[in-house]
Amino acid sequence: MNTISAGEMAARNSIRREEGWRGALVGLTPTVVAIVAALMFIRALSTSIDGVIVAAIDHKLAAWSWNLLVVGWGQLLLMAAPMLVAIIATGNLGPQQGPKRIAALTAAVVLSAGAGGLLRIASLLWFGSGEIYDHALDMLAYVWPRYVILGGMLTAAGEFYRREATSIEAMQQADVDRLAFEREMTEARLQVLQAQVEPHFLFNTLANLRRLYDQDRAAGSTMLDSLMRYLEVALPRMRHNESTLERDAELVDAYLRIQRVRMGERLAFSIDIPAPLRAHHVPPMMLLTLVENAIKHGLNPSPDGGRIHVMARAEGDRLSVSVADTGVGFAPGSGAGTGLANVCARLAAQFGQHASLALENNELGGATATIVLPLAAAKA
Repeated sequence: MNTISAGEMAARNSIRREEGWRGALVGLTPTVVAIVAALMFIRALSTSIDGVIVAAIDHKLAAWSWNLLVVGWGQLLLMAAPMLVAIIATGNLGPQQGPKRIAALTAAVVLSAGAGGLLRIASLLWFGSGEIYDHALDMLAYVWPRYVILGGMLTAAGEFYRREATSIEAMQQADVDRLAFEREMTEARLQVLQAQVEPHFLFNTLANLRRLYDQDRAAGSTMLDSLMRYLEVALPRMRHNESTLERDAELVDAYLRIQRVRMGERLAFSIDIPAPLRAHHVPPMMLLTLVENAIKHGLNPSPDGGRIHVMARAEGDRLSVSVADTGVGFAPGSGAGTGLANVCARLAAQFGQHASLALENNELGGATATIVLPLAAAKA
């Protein structure tokens, strides 16, 4: 059982008290203090402006300035200070809504105005205005209600501003939460779709490996070794939300080398991705899916096999990645399985209308599958 020493408990209590005081004065910013000081100065100036002409004629501007800044403005600031601190502290530490908050703020205004009035009277007595002593109660009865009303009006204005700011902040937070939720949902959909592509690729490869073992065990053993090397590279990356053309090109190269063990001279391939584009981000496994589709629907049905050409180009503000084959070509119903369907769904989920997948026949035979992405979204 953990024990806490008296010193540690005292330190924790001290920290809590310090945090409590800091929390109580949140909102007592230099701007707020400056606004209150300016209002008090305007009030002091309005009560002594008539005397400036007389003071100028009698060459008593220094005395008038003293009365304005020290006796007038200073007295008002002395009265406003406890009101400002008490109202802000009550607003921070007291009830945050409902009738209890209204009651707490009302009590803070009334009591702090009374305390400020007493401080003002005490300061006048301190500066030698002895005649104030005989009329202290009358002065307090005059000053107290006036500043209760003034403080109440400013507090009400502050509460309206607080509610408006809270409402705006809540709406902004709701928008942030909504966007975060949509982003999480999109990422979840992409992960589900990618999880469907991975076993699709692995099942096809294992099925090919099994068939090859039935025909040529030596070639099957070589293919198994190649597959193991491929998986050592591919598996750590399969669950990543992002990949690059460099990484996908490595996977495609490894996959095609595995297929060439099975197909022999019936398969030739080339990968043409310029160095400046290899660092660009692309959705993982998509390029491999297009190559797999070209093998399955283009080259496998052809007795002579064919060639696969992987290419990437920057076209204006778009990144175009294509896989062309010289197989049997695109026919209705071909290439409509899990692989390409997931590519389309993942593009729609991640890029909306800004990305596309096109599948069309080549002029000289075979088919070309092309993914077009926004180039800015693909930059590393």
